[in-house]
Amino acid sequence: MITWTRGTGILLLVGAVAVVAPSYAAAQPPVPASGAVLYEMTENLSLKALQKGQRRATSQLLGVALPGTPLCPATAVNTAGYCVINATGSDNINLNPDTVTFGKGNFGGTFTVVVPGDNPTDGPELVVGRGHFSGKMDFSPALRAVAPLGTVEGEVGLNGSRPVPFTGTFRLPMGPPSGAYYLGAQGWEPVLPNEQALGYPTVKFEIAFPNVSE
Repeated sequence: MITWTRGTGILLLVGAVAVVAPSYAAAQPPVPASGAVLYEMTENLSLKALQKGQRRATSQLLGVALPGTPLCPATAVNTAGYCVINATGSDNINLNPDTVTFGKGNFGGTFTVVVPGDNPTDGPELVVGRGHFSGKMDFSPALRAVAPLGTVEGEVGLNGSRPVPFTGTFRLPMGPPSGAYYLGAQGWEPVLPNEQALGYPTVKFEIAFPNVSE
């Protein structure tokens, strides 16, 4: 029940802000046990490409990387102990089920390492590192309805450094938006509140660096 009367309305509003604000400020992104994890915030899928039997899309991703990985230089580690990553990635996947390359294709893009800039309350925005990535992807498990997963193998380079190899797994959310799940390594896992974008469950991209000790 909401009570709003003259003389008490402002006090109620101030009280509500005082209660809500600390929990908002304390919100943290999901932090992986190793490597890095990114979440797809938006995606633009080409209709023309679909009509030609190709899946071409561009996505904006946001996530975190652990110190010691090629995505997280020591100068960019924040007080919480990780780096924040913004990325733009594109893919081109074959959708012809009669070919051996069905569900497979290429991907690539760019990323920035960011820290808080002119507003400590919103997401980090000050760029302290730039890089690129590219490789091959296999989305056939999801497209063949075998499992809501996709895998990638590629290379990533930061600030002009020599590219290093990485592997990755895309985990697609399944089920109703209000109770979606990922198929994790140990079974089904719920999509957590901080794995959503404006209430939408997001695609989760887990990244590992086989040749790097963290």
